Amino acid sequence: MLRRALLIGLFATACSDLPVTGDGVVILEVTTPPSLTLRQGESITLAARALDQQGEEVAVAISWATPDTTVTVSETGVVTALTASGTGRVQASVGTLRSNILTFALQPQPTTLRTEP
Repeated sequence: MLRRALLIGLFATACSDLPVTGDGVVILEVTTPPSLTLRQGESITLAARALDQQGEEVAVAISWATPDTTVTVSETGVVTALTASGTGRVQASVGTLRSNILTFALQPQPTTLRTEP
């Protein structure tokens, strides 16, 4: 944990010429889930943090959006797959600062085989 905080601090210091939002945010850190695959109807909650130039967390509202109709994303970062194929993209933002886009592969729910007794 200390190593991560130190790396963030070094990155923020080395990038002191980054544009700063009105709240002092220079980095938007999104935690990538272990899998970027969702089955139709499944949901996953994403997490993000806004950081200042010193790598300290800034208490600001983070917005979530998707340009696609294959997934939905709530105000709190809950992504739900609406379709059984294709991809769905999600992005976090604070003001004009945007995260990298997370792209989810969408799959159908597994079918259950019934065996006759």
